[in-house]
Amino acid sequence: MTKLLRAAVDRGVNFFDTAEVYGPFTNEELVGQALAPVRDQVVIATKFGIKHGEDGPTPTSGVDSRPEQIRRATEASLKRPRRFVSPTPCSR
Repeated sequence: MTKLLRAAVDRGVNFFDTAEVYGPFTNEELVGQALAPVRDQVVIATKFGIKHGEDGPTPTSGVDSRPEQIRRATEASLKRPRRFVSPTPCSR
């Protein structure tokens, strides 16, 4: 996956979108680690707003856009290893 993401950057892609629900959480970590060496060339955005169940956020859990959930999701994304994100506003 790292090779694929870096090849995209080499071809001019500079915006990458992820979400805490992908994995859950593992996609944010993978993208952050793969793009860390080129972080000055890219923007990584993440999405949130999915309720958390016992196994984290799942698409079937429903939505949760309360301010405390937004804060939790944003803070958690920023703490994941080698992360650099641009939190995107929640919209539906």
